[in-house]
Amino acid sequence: MIQVDLQQYSPLLDVELTRDLCYGNKILIPESAGLYAFWWMGDKDRLMNANRHIVLKGPGGIDVDIEWLDWWPKELDYPCLYVGKTTNLRKRFGQHLMRKTLGRANPNVPPSNRKVKPVTTSCQLRSGIEHTFKDNTDPLQLIYDNVGFSFMTEFTGNQVVERFYGEDLLVGVLRPWYNIDSER
Repeated sequence: MIQVDLQQYSPLLDVELTRDLCYGNKILIPESAGLYAFWWMGDKDRLMNANRHIVLKGPGGIDVDIEWLDWWPKELDYPCLYVGKTTNLRKRFGQHLMRKTLGRANPNVPPSNRKVKPVTTSCQLRSGIEHTFKDNTDPLQLIYDNVGFSFMTEFTGNQVVERFYGEDLLVGVLRPWYNIDSER
């Protein structure tokens, strides 16, 4: 088995609640390029008792039923929900939360667990939260109260390369629920 040293990614373990990163209309995050992660900081039982099934379209259009499990590394303080990379952390944070969209961003909740087409291609966190908590009518407040955010902007080598491979490595190690997709 390969051992992975995550020491260089330690800034990603410094998690703050999303509501603490918002001040009025301002987002208190730099406009820098970086890696970022969203974390569940709320009651873990609430997350584990929510809807943990999603049906994705797989190869040949065949349905793939996924059950999100408690597969996070035990040494983490919080379960990781999503890992990403960006050239502008502040803008990407806002895209994930969709702060100006009150209520559900996608009001069409299917009775099945089929993944709903997201409103945008940049709101994976909001989409995942709305799927996981299907009955919640105020997902933004749920995010503010329970989801944390962390990021890192310093890299030892070429920033583009480090962000690219760092995201892949962190998805493999942290196993965030909302990064799962299927091959088509």
